[in-house]
Amino acid sequence: MYCTPSEMRTAKKVHQCTNCGEEIVIGEKYVRWMSVDDGKGFVNKMHKECINSLIDENGAGFWEYSPFGGERPNVELSGREEKL
Repeated sequence: MYCTPSEMRTAKKVHQCTNCGEEIVIGEKYVRWMSVDDGKGFVNKMHKECINSLIDENGAGFWEYSPFGGERPNVELSGREEKL
């Protein structure tokens, strides 16, 4: 599998987070990258807190997730610094 470098973007339209499945609303910052596996491409878009929680869980620099199968962390209670 190949992944492009991630980019921080600001939503100009509503997107769906590929981790939690919730909306990324207009004006919200999100992380975007593309994955290519067996010649098939897929664009990943995640809330900052969703990708940060995946990074926290593994800590090894790589991680796996099931698209739309995670839970969105509570940003107000997490108190985490932004990693991306």
